[in-house]
Amino acid sequence: MTDTTSASIVICLPPDMPVSDPRTSETERRRLHVTQDWDDTTIGIVGWSSGGDAAVAIAAQHPELARLVLVAVPFDPSPDDGDLLRVKSKTLLLYGSADPATGSKHGSLWQRHLPNARLEMVPGGGHDLLGLKWPRILSHLAPGRLT
Repeated sequence: MTDTTSASIVICLPPDMPVSDPRTSETERRRLHVTQDWDDTTIGIVGWSSGGDAAVAIAAQHPELARLVLVAVPFDPSPDDGDLLRVKSKTLLLYGSADPATGSKHGSLWQRHLPNARLEMVPGGGHDLLGLKWPRILSHLAPGRLT
């Protein structure tokens, strides 16, 4: 059954980037909207690049959150980070095999530190996977939400 209620996705980007919807038509087709603020309609969080740290922190604050996506996060998770232990979300990790900033190394480390994580490598993909893989991101965050 298709869910027809509106829901939001929190997107965390690098600090110097304004929050915007990577592919509005795909998002609206699922009756979703992109925001930078958590509210009672939030169903998932996306962290891209250095915004991944903020996404993990929000997911740790909201253990009820079902879904998280980390895209090309260019730093290694710290095993001493208490936030990692509190993240219970089903997590999708998207990394490009040709990304000079991350490659598969960072994705593999995140997968080891997040218990419910699945790593997907994009063959030939670079660092800017957010728009390219937006339909896949939405299918993870909101499975079955199509109008």
